[in-house]
Amino acid sequence: MPQESQEREFVQIEQQVAYYSGPLPPPSMMREYEEVLPGSADRILSLAEQQQKQYATYENRGLLFGFLAVLVLMGLSAFLASLGLASASVAVIIGGIISGAGAFIHGNRTRHHLQRERLAALQKPPPRPELPDGSSESG
Repeated sequence: MPQESQEREFVQIEQQVAYYSGPLPPPSMMREYEEVLPGSADRILSLAEQQQKQYATYENRGLLFGFLAVLVLMGLSAFLASLGLASASVAVIIGGIISGAGAFIHGNRTRHHLQRERLAALQKPPPRPELPDGSSESG
């Protein structure tokens, strides 16, 4: 009984995944953008600079408004104390401290939640490539 030779065709699929974090892509990717669309690297850099300036502006405004709010609360508390309303004066100070602490805690929780989401997205395995027969590659 003669043996039939069986030929099998193997397909090798290679996938490369790269992640980056931050406002700017790595230099190799910037070169590729520039090759595809001349001037795009400069536009990307300009956008990153603009976002950084905008962030600094918002941060400075937040600090200024926080400082002004503290000054107003201190003034109101001093005014109430000068009227002989010591308990109201203390209540204003305590209320200001509680609201400031609440805003600080809320901001930190939101920032940490966003950081955890980004980290989870980076650790998520990439999708498996589809094989020519329509199935997906397994382990």
